[in-house]
This record gives sequence, structure tokens and C-alpha cells, in this order.
Amino acid sequence: MAFRFGKKPVVSVRGTNVWEVYEAHGSAGRQALSQRERDVFAVCDFRQEVNSGGFDGYFRSWGGDTALEAVAALPALLGEPWAQVLRDALDIFGSPYPADCDTREAIIDNADPLVLSGLFNRFLALESDTDADALLTAAMFAS
Repeated sequence: MAFRFGKKPVVSVRGTNVWEVYEAHGSAGRQALSQRERDVFAVCDFRQEVNSGGFDGYFRSWGGDTALEAVAALPALLGEPWAQVLRDALDIFGSPYPADCDTREAIIDNADPLVLSGLFNRFLALESDTDADALLTAAMFAS
């Protein structure tokens, strides 16, 4: 059985986890994906970028482009505490959330480093307390 992005088979489901699917999709556009697939990938963007460079790195990079999708998907996929930490991080930007990296970068340059550090510590605690990979893999392959 193949996992499909839209109508195109990508990888075998047997032995596959969410990160293999995420990497197999690469930087291809997400328009043809189902809403569930886009939600899972937005959460993967969030986790990957925050784990790599903290919230500072997440918001400066393309990963931050899907922050609004991630915050909407997090309660159902990983739980409300995950959504709350991202909501608190989004509060740094006010409303509306800036769509482009340059605007986010200018705002994050003026953010309190202690606030960013506190958010990162909360994120790391969630990573430690949650088997997020298993939950996201289950969501990706749910019928």
C-alpha cells in the first residue's frame, strides 16, 4: 500500500514514519495535499525548526510561514499545551501575523531573549513528555 500526496503515491506505508514521509515530500508544493497532510507537515515544520534553532530560528525561516496552520492543528494532533506555547510565541508579533520572513526577522530582533528562552524551555519540556513522532505518524496514516 502506498501513501499518497493528493493522487500521487510516494512511499510504502510499511515501516514508514512521519519524518520519512515529510522528507520524501521535500520542498514540493503542498497545494495538492489533503488538509490533514498539510496540518501534519505544518506541525513538522514547527518541531523541526524550533528543535534546530529555537523560536528565533523558526520565525526567521520558511518554517515560520506555516505557523498559523501549525497553531490551528496542534490541539488535535499533539494537544493544547503545544498550541499554547506556539500561541504565546505568536503573541510576540501581534496581529496580524507577518507572512514574510523579513518582517518577522525585524520583530524577532527586538524580542526579549528571556521570553524566547522561556518559550524554548517549554517547548523542550513538551518534546520530552510527548511521543510526538508516534502521534504525528498515527495522524498521517489515519483513515
